[in-house]
Amino acid sequence: MPVSVNDPFLLASFSSTTHHHQQQQAVSCSPEERDTRLVAHSDDDDSGLLVVAVQGEGVQLYNTADQKCILSYSTPPGYSFAGSAQTVHKSTLRHVYAVVAKGTDVTAKDEGKTVWMWKEESSTPSSVAAAADTDMAVDTVKASSARKVVHKFDHKIHQLFVSALLPNHIILANADASISLVTGDLKRVINTKELLTSPSTTTIAPTKTSKKDKKDATPAQDKSGNMVWASSFNTTGSWISSNALTRQTLVIITVVESANDKLTVTLSYVNEENRGFSTFGSVELKTAAGASGFAFDVKAGQFSFLTADGHLKVFNFEVALGNHVLSARETLTLPLPGYASSSTPAPVAKAGKKGSKVATVMDSKVHRVDAVALGDNYLAIAGIHQINDKAEHTLTIWDIQYGTLQAKHVVPGNFTAQNTTCQLALLPDSTLVMTISTLLNTTIKSEVYLCPFYAEPMSLLGAMGKMRDTAPFLGQQGSILAQDAYTSTTTPLLTPSGLATIVKGKDLLNAGADLDKQLEAAQSAEKKALTSLASESKTATVQDFEKVFFNHVEHQTADAVSDRMAHHNVDGEKVKAAVQAEKEWKANNAKASQDMDVDVAPVAKTTAEAPSSKKNKRTAKAAKDAKDDKKAHTEDAAGGSSSESSSDEDEDEEEVIVLSSDDEGHDEADLEEEDEYEVDEYEERTKREANQKAIETWRRIEAAAVKKYKGDRRLLRVGRKHAPLPELSHHFLTTVVGRCFATQANGQPDMSFWPVKVVEYLIKNQLVGNSNPGAGEGGIALGLMEREQWPLLELALQKLYDIPEMDMVVMMKQVIGINKQQSSATTKTSTSVPNVASFLNTIMVAPRNDVFMQQAIKRFTVEELATILEILKDWIIIWDQRGGLGHQNQRPDKKQLPGGLPGYGLLVDMTTLILDVHFPSLILSPHLHPVLKTIQEAIQREAEASNLLEQNLRGALGLFDRKHHETSARRKDIPSAVAAAAAGDAASASHGGPNDKRRRRKWVGGEGIQDYGVEIIHL
Repeated sequence: MPVSVNDPFLLASFSSTTHHHQQQQAVSCSPEERDTRLVAHSDDDDSGLLVVAVQGEGVQLYNTADQKCILSYSTPPGYSFAGSAQTVHKSTLRHVYAVVAKGTDVTAKDEGKTVWMWKEESSTPSSVAAAADTDMAVDTVKASSARKVVHKFDHKIHQLFVSALLPNHIILANADASISLVTGDLKRVINTKELLTSPSTTTIAPTKTSKKDKKDATPAQDKSGNMVWASSFNTTGSWISSNALTRQTLVIITVVESANDKLTVTLSYVNEENRGFSTFGSVELKTAAGASGFAFDVKAGQFSFLTADGHLKVFNFEVALGNHVLSARETLTLPLPGYASSSTPAPVAKAGKKGSKVATVMDSKVHRVDAVALGDNYLAIAGIHQINDKAEHTLTIWDIQYGTLQAKHVVPGNFTAQNTTCQLALLPDSTLVMTISTLLNTTIKSEVYLCPFYAEPMSLLGAMGKMRDTAPFLGQQGSILAQDAYTSTTTPLLTPSGLATIVKGKDLLNAGADLDKQLEAAQSAEKKALTSLASESKTATVQDFEKVFFNHVEHQTADAVSDRMAHHNVDGEKVKAAVQAEKEWKANNAKASQDMDVDVAPVAKTTAEAPSSKKNKRTAKAAKDAKDDKKAHTEDAAGGSSSESSSDEDEDEEEVIVLSSDDEGHDEADLEEEDEYEVDEYEERTKREANQKAIETWRRIEAAAVKKYKGDRRLLRVGRKHAPLPELSHHFLTTVVGRCFATQANGQPDMSFWPVKVVEYLIKNQLVGNSNPGAGEGGIALGLMEREQWPLLELALQKLYDIPEMDMVVMMKQVIGINKQQSSATTKTSTSVPNVASFLNTIMVAPRNDVFMQQAIKRFTVEELATILEILKDWIIIWDQRGGLGHQNQRPDKKQLPGGLPGYGLLVDMTTLILDVHFPSLILSPHLHPVLKTIQEAIQREAEASNLLEQNLRGALGLFDRKHHETSARRKDIPSAVAAAAAGDAASASHGGPNDKRRRRKWVGGEGIQDYGVEIIHL
């Protein structure tokens, strides 16, 4: 668990009757501030010192380690304190400060302006604690002998602060929205700063001023406000970076409530070098009057408070990197109506007749709720919590990152909002100090409790596990099925970002998408369906409910299909056409396979002869043309009067051609060969061009066919996928399941309304889990068992993966009991109830954790174990008869074989779990011994067969196994350097060195054992 809280235990209790009329917190607590830089003998026990200011008694110092009061500073009975007392321990000196609010001799004008100081000079905490331990005989608290110093100031003090960073000074947070720096001896006010005026309005070391100076002084800005809360912290380890503010600097955070319903949060800092206040930054938070429960996490910079109407608001303080401007960002608004304060303030006292009793109540200005930051995004809240018109004092720890309740403790007793106050403090050793003051007639009884806690960093799973406990505090009456879930900002887990619907991922990625309209449309569609599904008047019958549900599911499924088509960038109509064409093609092929084969040889022959005839025609035509050209050329040569020869003679007069009879015959042969070459060249060129055209045509046809094929395959790949599941929000599913698993007023299932088709659809498609909040505390599986829906229960065991093991055992016990009753009854048994063997098989196959199952099996009785072991014995015998693990080469880890037979491994595991848990019971049950004997013999035979098989394998493969182990051991012994050298030699050999693969020996013997080699020849 992320947070564990121990039960609070009582540290001290007080009772007073003298200050009930003073309307102050009866007891206030604060840890002691220690200057660790100067304390050399700091003990671990001193870290738990607590200062308790008791109205009418004084100030007491408690050591929480041994729960003893070690010092006491007494005061007269009629005095009361404003806020908690403060103490700072410097070396061997302890200074205790307390602000006197009222007293018997304190005038109304001076109330809250007087500070008392005790200075302890002779004792240390360790010595005082030791003295208190040795003084056990009288069992009295040591009274301090320190002398009291009294000093009166000009401003009414709201809270006093001390710090180890300023051991010689104290800080006063005044009620009129100002802060003052005072010396530790209370003798001088060094600096006073007004928080609501301009930053330059600062008073330094007050001096005497004349009446003229006072008259001529410029009046301050007209701003008024009251100090409602203040605190201080050290910048070391805080959320403020060292660039913005140096380390070891004291910061005072103040909250001033102004008249215009605004809270002004101001951060002021001071250090020993600059003896004055400087404003680090301030922010204004708008809220109604009456806020309480202020808390500030120093490490995270989280400021939180409770509004008057019961809302917890959390702000993150941030500092800009460049100009160091302080800003606040609201991160959480959590409705806690149980902590809402009363709208009308309670009267302080009701006056009666003379001599009659006065009915006194505590002032409404005193906070009933207090809070303190614990770090790591945790916040503790204590006070009166109203639930179902009943007031109870609760201590709760909240996770303010996700808005969930992590721990809760109710303080026993009778408390009311009019007579109870509370205060929280945090000790360094992770201990909460809770003070409760209760007014009874004229007596105020106060009790101080210590509450140790442990908190580890919060995770999302840890927050989700606490949603069921958080819902009642959020005003949703024990259920998270809020009707205003679409607009509520209760917690980020219930309604992230104020939305309760599914956001499409593509919508978030598309630039320029109108997300608001899309989200509004999705919310409107879901809200319209939920309005009908959640209304008993609109969907009174099961048929109407199922019609509305499946209409919405079909619409969401169509949207999911459209999203898939858009994701793959395909057209839905084309996908349908492609799928239909594939079906028709398969049908035609199936029909054509039944017909006779057809001989296609003549067709091939005709096709083959066609090119040859065309070629012969072209060759004959070319030969005829060549012959005619040859004849004409011969005639021109014989006549000698052609224009061609004349031109040749003109061009080359010196060339003389003499033709003889032999030369004429030779030239004719050459001309014939030349003509034949030209014919062949023309024919080849023609064929080449025809081939290129044919190739280009076929390439275009092939490219088109490949493109069409790829497109069809892409369409078919999209169309063959299963239809996507609808995207339903968690709120929708929770509402539907809550309506389906409705119960009557007496807690029994309401079977008058049971939409079985809806439940089956949700379980079959795994849209819900067993622990869905709508099904109640038991879950869906137990809900189905209560309604005797056994087929759906078996389906749930197969589909739901979060069914607890204890629930499985409860279902198994129920099935065994029903089957026994039906076997003994004379009437016909119900066919819907599964038999024990089938249901046991379903549970064995279902996902489970063996550790949790082992704890759950403890609930089986001996009679139920007899039934289960008998079934396991029969299954093991079947395995034994079929050949054991080697039966048809089935794997032993397979969960289920054809025919419903569980895997052998599951049988052994379940039998082992039962024997481990119920071994003593089985030994003391003689009627179970034969069953156990049979199981033992069957498993023993299987073990012997396995051992024999291993021995035979070791005999045949023993040499290889031993050689493998020896080689592995030898490799481990080789030093890294030798191995590196060997690697280098191998690398050189692989590049053509002397140790080439072809020259390696194929047979390498070792220690008398011949190795076998295998040579693979690729053919």
